Amino acid sequence: MKISYNWLKEYVNFYLSPQELADKLTNAGLVVADIHSVEDDFCLDVEVTSNRPDCLGVIGIAREVAAMVGASVQLPETNYINTNIDVSKLISIAVEEPILCPHYTARIVRHITVKPSPDWMQKRLKCIGLRPVNNIVDITNYVMMETGQPLHAFDLDKLSDQRIIVRRARGGEEIVTINGASRALFHDMLVIADSKRPVAIAGIMGGKDTEVSASTRNIHLECAQFEPRQVRRTSKVTGIASDSSYRFERGVDPEGVELASKRAVKLIKDLAEGEVANGNIDVRLERYETKRITLRVERLNKVLGLEIKRTVASDILKRLQFNVINEVDTFIDVEVPSHRGDVNREIDLIEEVARIYGYNNIPTKTSISVRGTVKSKYEIVEDSVRQFLIGIGYYEVKTFSIVDASPLQSVNLWSDKGGIDIANPLRQEESRLRTCLLPSLIHTKIYNMNHGVERVKIFEIAKVYLAGEKLPQEKTCLSILADVDYLTLKGIVESLLTCLGITSKCEWMIFGGSILFKADRSAKIQLGNNVLGYIGEAKELELKISPCMIELDMDLLIKMSNFSKKYQTLSQYPPVLRDLAIIVDEEATWASIEKCIAATNVSYLTGINFFDIYRGKQIPSGKKGIAFNLCFQAQDRTLKSEEADIALQKILNALQETLGGELRKQ
Repeated sequence: MKISYNWLKEYVNFYLSPQELADKLTNAGLVVADIHSVEDDFCLDVEVTSNRPDCLGVIGIAREVAAMVGASVQLPETNYINTNIDVSKLISIAVEEPILCPHYTARIVRHITVKPSPDWMQKRLKCIGLRPVNNIVDITNYVMMETGQPLHAFDLDKLSDQRIIVRRARGGEEIVTINGASRALFHDMLVIADSKRPVAIAGIMGGKDTEVSASTRNIHLECAQFEPRQVRRTSKVTGIASDSSYRFERGVDPEGVELASKRAVKLIKDLAEGEVANGNIDVRLERYETKRITLRVERLNKVLGLEIKRTVASDILKRLQFNVINEVDTFIDVEVPSHRGDVNREIDLIEEVARIYGYNNIPTKTSISVRGTVKSKYEIVEDSVRQFLIGIGYYEVKTFSIVDASPLQSVNLWSDKGGIDIANPLRQEESRLRTCLLPSLIHTKIYNMNHGVERVKIFEIAKVYLAGEKLPQEKTCLSILADVDYLTLKGIVESLLTCLGITSKCEWMIFGGSILFKADRSAKIQLGNNVLGYIGEAKELELKISPCMIELDMDLLIKMSNFSKKYQTLSQYPPVLRDLAIIVDEEATWASIEKCIAATNVSYLTGINFFDIYRGKQIPSGKKGIAFNLCFQAQDRTLKSEEADIALQKILNALQETLGGELRKQ
């Protein structure tokens, strides 16, 4: 929006230089992007935001300046002398679409002389980038830039039957606009028509057939209000963007039609020697209802963070032309002026007070206390798990919680109940909530294989959804899938438990497998009396290789984690190491062997480490060889070999009695 500095000073008395004026406007939210001189004037280019259409006219900017400097706005002269001929005898108006055109006014000026406009008007129009045409066209442009309200002048004698109809366009209609372009019209467009044809595209541009020319003697002056969305749609379809459409799209002052119309008629009478018909035709859908808003002083000060007196706030609102209708110590009731369509709530009034008070007057506070947030145990454990797995080369994935009802996606490791179906699924592929994370990881693995990534190491932390007795239940799980062997993944679980400070030993129980796992390469992980999860080698399914997978109960990990660490001095004495190879039944698990050894409570035993399993000719059928080493170490002295041998024999005896284990001879 370009405005003339000298033009602005006609409506408000101020003593600011163009640069000082630009600074004040910018600080109040109307950024002045550029200032340049034009002959004996200055042009200010103001960036008006879409919510401030009231500032798309010089008077609107004048209101802002007046509020800043504490002055009053002097509105332009609108009084004129009319003739005795009534306007209703010269033209008839019919509005068929009152929703799209809620207000339409018509005034008639006869016996005008079309000629160039005076120098002062031409200079102002040129200053703001408009090309002078003739006195009538220039006056409509001048008043639009002055008030922000678009107008249009029709050659009255070229209107068929001197009749105006505001209606929708009809099929097959066309119009040649004043720029000479032919436009096809569609039914959803609003047009201004006479009794035979469209003569203007409502709110956008007039038609060539009825434009004011040098031969024009009588004019119909249109000043109206059009529905913004309608104008925007039509402007987009026709490809016409005009100064008028720019203003109508953003919304004009519903009470500004009368001022603009009378102002234009006053100038036409003075500059074109016209005779003004008596009265005007005013077609209005409904009267404007003034908005009322209450501003609480306490709320004002709380939002702005400073103490502004009620009298100061009230004075600012009055300077902005808000009508204060009630004022007490704690609140102010105001009526919003019609041109401020952007002010609808209390917070809008607070913004108005703040920008005129001056954001630079709000004191800067540097001693603001900042309280750090404390992470919950859930967040701490989740972060620890995530960092642990990322640290050993795994990638986190996020998959959808809504899955299909295929047998694979229906796997439920945590409950023997069915899944939870969605009542009205949008797609069959998304019809139920998942009960297990592993199928989603398998699909991720397949997707990567199809895109050339053969080996993956991925994990996901997410919820599964289980049917309950009354209400569904949510369980947070950790799932891991990797192209590694079974024992490696088992070691990752043990290391993860150590990372989380869980000292309880896992038991790896025989698990019958499922649609996911191979029966002979899977286990249920028991932690105390609770099921921690499941581990196993995946069945082939659609995979070329069988990765190993884990699904753990994340809620149990969170519950049992313990990050309070106890430190113990490392022994300065050397350990005594013993390797054992025993033969046990095929059904015996390493967990049972480890549990048996721990139950002996032998002195100085500090470590048990499995390192081999063997089946071969030297091992009887139905048996297997298990090899492991034992570490013995004292804190206060060097152990004798005989002491380690006594402990070793005690362990062998326990294994033989409990598991039938025998020392392997070869």
